[in-house]
Amino acid sequence: MFIGHFALGLLASRAEPRLRLGTALVASQVPDAIWPYLLLTGVEQVTIAPGDTAMTPLRFDSYPWSHSLLMVAVTAFVLAILYRAKGAGSRPAAMIAALAISHWFLDFITHRPDIPLLPGSDLKFGLGLWNSVPLTVIVEGLLYAGAVASYSRGRRMPISFWILVSTLLATYVGNVAGPPPPGVTEVAISMILLVPLVWWWGNRAGVPAPTQSS
Repeated sequence: MFIGHFALGLLASRAEPRLRLGTALVASQVPDAIWPYLLLTGVEQVTIAPGDTAMTPLRFDSYPWSHSLLMVAVTAFVLAILYRAKGAGSRPAAMIAALAISHWFLDFITHRPDIPLLPGSDLKFGLGLWNSVPLTVIVEGLLYAGAVASYSRGRRMPISFWILVSTLLATYVGNVAGPPPPGVTEVAISMILLVPLVWWWGNRAGVPAPTQSS
């Protein structure tokens, strides 16, 4: 998923006002934020293989350190501890962990069986929603639309918020309808650039968070 992950970030920030929007959006994408660095260093591998699934030209050959359930859970736990240590309340910290872990379960729904439970295991999972473009777009589109409506309900959102959610949607459409990326390096760099931009923009476009407390 792409905007499906961001949808959960929107919902979490709405449910927990002390969790700033940009932080929630990035928390929902933690495995994908780690993944490009592992790609560039050769620790994990992806191949551009149009047709591997109908939805994406990427074939995820190996990504046990960024996307296995065990490592995602470990990363989520560490992030929650660090966020709590910075003075955040226990509930926002728990939401950070939940968002990070949710990434694995949404990927489990969309990917073909290529997601490992732990590094070194040959046992991989995935329900394969990506084998159908229309079904994937409907599921993600409805989830994203509902999340945007929920986050903005009863609030007068600034234009920067609507630009953000529109940009994420346009990026999604471009990935679905556009040509395959020219190379793996370009895929990695695009993610490296996207994550801090979403964090910065989201924290400024979202509703200001109240003072943190336990």
